[in-house]
Amino acid sequence: MKNQLLIKASLTIFIITSLLAAIVLARDFLIPLAVSIFLSYLIYPLVWKIESHGVHRAIAILLVLLMTLILVGAIGLFLSVKLSNMDINLPDIKSQMNIKTDAVLHLLESRLGLQSDTLDHYFSQASENLFSSWESKFGSLFTATTTTLFQIGILPVYTFFLLFYRTKTAHFIFRLVGRKNKPKALKILREISTITTKYMAGLLIVVFILSILNSTGLLIIGVPHPLLFGILAAFLNLIPYFGTFIGGLIPVLFVLFTFPYPFPTILQIIILFVIVQFLENNLLTPNIVGNNIKINPLAIILSLLLGNMIWGIPGMLIIVPTLAILKIIMQNIEEFQPFAFLISDSGTSEHRVNFIRFFQFKKKK
Repeated sequence: MKNQLLIKASLTIFIITSLLAAIVLARDFLIPLAVSIFLSYLIYPLVWKIESHGVHRAIAILLVLLMTLILVGAIGLFLSVKLSNMDINLPDIKSQMNIKTDAVLHLLESRLGLQSDTLDHYFSQASENLFSSWESKFGSLFTATTTTLFQIGILPVYTFFLLFYRTKTAHFIFRLVGRKNKPKALKILREISTITTKYMAGLLIVVFILSILNSTGLLIIGVPHPLLFGILAAFLNLIPYFGTFIGGLIPVLFVLFTFPYPFPTILQIIILFVIVQFLENNLLTPNIVGNNIKINPLAIILSLLLGNMIWGIPGMLIIVPTLAILKIIMQNIEEFQPFAFLISDSGTSEHRVNFIRFFQFKKKK
């Protein structure tokens, strides 16, 4: 019995390791395919609505893809123009960084009694590494251009065929699971389609609203290029937890290295993003996206780190809806239901933070 369990555990570890290795090695092929799957779920309701009016499936898909490409292209062109118009003087930024570093060193030396020579060495080394890495970063960016362009260009092709052959794919799954399991497979497919479509559409609406809030706030504060920073921060918000921090850090660093007296403006930016994040977490996402995902924060954070290790930023963007799909599948298969419970938010309701309950408790005391 013990030998059987050991063999089963070893086989499971070997399969998982081999699968992860294959996912990493085939990332250039799998990333556009995975993005296309979620893009298909996003535009499927519009395609189906056009088809229901008697339009041929291929024409309906082409029409929706054309509208999507025009919209995405317009946004990309706008951001590219705004980015190219930014007046970024790296020598001036480096000079500003050295001035602010000296001020910080003086503060640390006077308040904490630290040796300025040692601190100056580490700060100078960090500064040189930061600016010397720009050349290599841009070089790697241009060497990856061909692969990146191919991945972007293949997205509409994948999306078209995924939508065109969606019925064939469903019948393939039914034949694969057998007639006995067909009702369960149909239930899983419907749940995945409903939840994924609502989640993706809700996220886009939230990004649109956050773009307006971020841009308006940065404009009022007086940050240059508020629309660029606001839209960029809104799109980075697609990455749970980490995205908001990165999106707020970009204008903070820009102000820090370009403003002569940056700290009052930085404080206002931090307050802005804290308010926007509070609104997004407590008002926008619950009412627009809803709680369809229902995955606990620990599972999301671990999956984000894993997605970043495997596929980088694309992995972080698609890992949460992927985890939601896996949870739906595991919930409907008896052997995997414990794993679905583990990553879900069930079982912690009595320990959940509830401000209304907290204030009621305070009144009773």
